[in-house]
Amino acid sequence: MKYASTRLGEFEVPPASILTFTQGLSGFEMELEYALLPFDAKTESPLHWLHSLHNAELAFVVTNPFLFVPDYQVEMSPADKLELAFGTNDAMAVLSIVRVPEDYRQMTANLLAPIVINEARRLCKQIVLTHPNYETRHYLLPESVRNSNA
Repeated sequence: MKYASTRLGEFEVPPASILTFTQGLSGFEMELEYALLPFDAKTESPLHWLHSLHNAELAFVVTNPFLFVPDYQVEMSPADKLELAFGTNDAMAVLSIVRVPEDYRQMTANLLAPIVINEARRLCKQIVLTHPNYETRHYLLPESVRNSNA
């Protein structure tokens, strides 16, 4: 099926690739269906677009937080696991919403409220962690890169 985007133009998503949220993202509770799209189709990138399928203007930049924070920990409650219909062998993916300012070296990710995906069922939910070391604006690049004059 084809969808519209103010950022990406028209894009196509096979029905089996649609991500369905059990509850909307914080502030966007009514938007439940999204597609995970390449950030730039011409280059490999750790960033992706999480694009609403029903609102052409609604898209989030996301990334796999483990690429930047290898010891990142996501603990889900039994209720969250049940809501996402996790079976014994279902794989879990995790995404963090990224803020990319004009100076991309200062980009941050929301590690406090990751998006958890049941890959087998394509169900998602944004959960809120209580880990004291995680922030809503965790710098992704090292301080040496953020403060360089490059």
